[in-house]
Formats: sequence, C-alpha cells, structure tokens
Amino acid sequence: MRIALVPGIWSYGIGSASTVLSVREAALRSGDEPVVFSGPHFAPLLRRMDVAAVPLPGLPATDYPDQDDVLRLDDLLSRSVYTDSRFVTELIERQCDLLAEHRIDAVFHDYDVTSVVAGRLLGVPVVSPVTWPDHSGFGAGSSGFQPPARAATAAFGKALGRFGLTAPPDLSQLLFAWSTRLVFPLPPVLDPIVALHADGEYVGRLAWDALDRALPSGVADDWPRPGRVAVLAYSSGPPTDVPEYFARCVAAFDGTDVDVLITAGRVDPRWSDRSPAGNVRVAPLVPLRRLLDRADVLICHGGRNTLASAVEAEVPALVFAGTDPERGYFADMLARQGLGLNCADEDWSAPRLRALVRGAAGHRAAPSRGPGSGTGGADRVVEVLHEVGRSAVLTNVGRFS
Repeated sequence: MRIALVPGIWSYGIGSASTVLSVREAALRSGDEPVVFSGPHFAPLLRRMDVAAVPLPGLPATDYPDQDDVLRLDDLLSRSVYTDSRFVTELIERQCDLLAEHRIDAVFHDYDVTSVVAGRLLGVPVVSPVTWPDHSGFGAGSSGFQPPARAATAAFGKALGRFGLTAPPDLSQLLFAWSTRLVFPLPPVLDPIVALHADGEYVGRLAWDALDRALPSGVADDWPRPGRVAVLAYSSGPPTDVPEYFARCVAAFDGTDVDVLITAGRVDPRWSDRSPAGNVRVAPLVPLRRLLDRADVLICHGGRNTLASAVEAEVPALVFAGTDPERGYFADMLARQGLGLNCADEDWSAPRLRALVRGAAGHRAAPSRGPGSGTGGADRVVEVLHEVGRSAVLTNVGRFS
C-alpha cells in the first residue's frame, strides 16, 4: 500500500516531523511504500536524515505563534500563511495532483488541514492524529475566553468554494469530521478530554527512532556525575529557549550538587556553553529519550512529545508553559495527577527553582499505565491505515492537472 505522510506545512517544531516519520518507519517494516510530502522548512532535517520528500508549497521557515489567545486551530492558522485563500487553493490543488500522481491509497499527516481536504476531494482515506480537545466551544468556560480568530477560516471557506465544497464552521470541525479515522498519540493522562469530543483510538506515543540513532552519541555520556542530582532541561523552541534556560539554571545551580544538562530539539551554533563551576552545560540536539533514564527531574516548556516521553520514563516534569494554552493544558493534566508541576514565571527565580527541583527529585513520578493508555504506536497507525486503505481507482485523477 502506498501511504502519503505529511508533516504540518505550517508547523514549527521537530515534533511534527517525528510524529509523521515514526509512521514511515513502521510502514517500511510492514512492507508498504511510504511517500513523504513536505514543505520547505523541513527540508534541512529531511536531507540530514536522508529522507526523500516530495516538495509542497510553503515558507522556508515558520515562527512559533507566541500569543496567549492561540487556543484553537482557527487561531493558530490565522497567524500563518493559511490566511491567503490563493495559497490555500494552490496547496490543495498541488496535493490533489501529487496524491493522484503517486497513486496514494491512504494519508497520514500532522494537523495538515489541506491534506484532509485533498483526501476528501479524491476519496482517499485520511488518518489524523489529534492531541487537543479543539472543538468550537473549547475554552468558553474560562474568564479569558475569546471568539476564535477567523482569518484562516474565511480563507479556507473561499478556497473550498472553488472546489464545490461547503466549509464547516471552524477548521477543527473540518479536521475532526472530514478525517476517515482519528488516532490519539498521547497517553490519556496527558490528553483525557479529547476522547470526549472525538471518536478515535489511543495508540500511544509516536516517536521517530531513526532520529535518535542518527544524532551524535557520547556527547553527554559523563552526565550526571555520581552522587549528583540530575536535571535535564529540554527546549524545542520559543518562547523559552536554550539561552534563557542556561541563564536561569546557572543562577540557581552553578557550584551546587545539581548537574544540569540543557539540550534542544534543534541546533544553533551559539548553543554551546558551560557555567563557571562546570555543572551547568549546553549540549545541542541530544536525543531526549537517550537521557531521561538518567534524569531525576525534567525542565521543559510542555511540548507534547517531550511530556509524553517524561510520562513514559516516570520522570517528574517542571513545565514552564508560559501563556501557551495547549502546553498549559497538558501541564495542568500532569499536575493534577502528581506527574509534574505547572510552573509560573516566578518559579524561574533561583530560590524557587532550587526548591522545586529538590522537591521533585525526591520521588519518581507515579507510573501511568491505566486502561486504555494506548499501545502499538506507529505500528498500530499503519494497521489503521490498512483498515481504511482504499484499493479503488482515484475518483478525480487529473482533475487539477
């Protein structure tokens, strides 16, 4: 079976690529033919990993939308190139042509809404991972609730009209209702509400094993030193990034019995540093899962794959989500179950950070392996793709050529 794999065209982090390319690994194991379709901003990573990709239109770089009102998919995409209906139309046309050209039987993507539209136009089944209870009323119970931003919604409405489709009232509904199947790649302790608003299946964490194998080994083999408290600080992007982690941890821990290793989901040549006493240091792009089994505490900003890894490793997390509502949601779910702390800005102060680390290092996080926790990971996703996979001839071959 030929499977199209599409990381989010708008996405800014390595997590989207890891989610999709974990399924590529599983598809290769099962004897299928995975085809990666990607925007230009993932090209450097894919080249480094020797993964061939069919190019899609898009921007060479994307910025993280660091606003506290980005709550729903409509909000997020309304701060992206998806506000241009001509771009949305071009991308849908291109994806339709490419799905037909490559004789695709099923699609798996990471929040790439135009992939869902292209699948609907061609009659190709689409399996969508969902990690966020993103329905139209989500957040309405909070004092800070705001109506969704509608710029991207309007652009999609105009573009879909050109294809004879009527757009749902919001993009989240498009994703949920137009996908053939939904899968939930986070454990229920992180994502317990999503299943209340969608029919799907918990499949477990999706992680790209090849990325871990390809990255340099030996970088942090001497961390932590014997008898030291091991703090792993991990950042995959803004708003709180490696330089701030380093400054905060030096202020709190330099010269103490706490060994801090700061790493990230990507490389910046400036990110190589060590504190005066040597016990706080930066090692860019060391695989997270290679380190968690040695960590007593994880400091992070609450990315979904990072927290899922911490839950799996039973490492307590100090989550500095900032104003990001999605990360705050995940942090709150962990905090309510004793698996981590949802930290505020004032918790970055040196005395407070020292106290939090000491407290968290005193115990491992409680294991979370309750019923319905999701098993199979990427292999199960491939099974789902087989279950929905289509052997019929494409319904609209050449329509957009």
